[in-house]
Amino acid sequence: MDRLVLQRRALHVRNYLGVDDNSPMDLVALVATNSEITLVFYPFKEEISGVCIKSAKLIAINSHSTLGRQAFSIAHELYHYFYDGEKTSISYLDISDISRLEKDANLFASYLLMPDTSFSRFCNKLTNNGSKRIELQDILEIEQYFRVSRNAVLIRLISEEYITVEESEQFKRDILKNAKKYGFDIALYLPAAVDKPKTYGSYLKKALELKDSGLISEGKYEEYLLEAYRSDIVFDDNGEEDIYD
Repeated sequence: MDRLVLQRRALHVRNYLGVDDNSPMDLVALVATNSEITLVFYPFKEEISGVCIKSAKLIAINSHSTLGRQAFSIAHELYHYFYDGEKTSISYLDISDISRLEKDANLFASYLLMPDTSFSRFCNKLTNNGSKRIELQDILEIEQYFRVSRNAVLIRLISEEYITVEESEQFKRDILKNAKKYGFDIALYLPAAVDKPKTYGSYLKKALELKDSGLISEGKYEEYLLEAYRSDIVFDDNGEEDIYD
């Protein structure tokens, strides 16, 4: 599909999420709090990055993935949610042999998380309008600013001809170590969760509305929550104390 069409679609979804055309965004938080979409983090097999079930308005993401990868996976699944005619899609981490639709979804995800104008402006600033090559610190700044994975940044830099495929190889090693050395938070490069599935978004809101309206009992409400992996709500088992500041 034409890149301009994918860029326009990415901007349309940004508007749907209430984000302007240029700012970085916390896509995990935006979708997790969306009142129409149910977001599930689930420990899929390693090769699966995400699933979209349109009829249930549900997106499920591999909880084993890093926070940066989860954001990209959500962006990818949003393409299936809004623009794929199929009712269900399963996305895989291996992109060596994928369909045109999956390639479009990946490029859409890149534009959604890193809008073209904003990405170009940021890279031009780092490279002094192309007078110097992209370096490791530049890549760290890009991924930290846009909150995306190293792989997503490298693929975009290659496609925009800021670096070559060969040059990208040197940036695939010692990611955590180098992030620490340059003073960056490493949360982006770590899994947000590992073995505990959890549901956010529309499902929880609808279950609560059913209970509050008297259409289901307290017991049924708790049953729904347990089915959504939210025993923490049922049993209040997190042990946190409220802090008002």
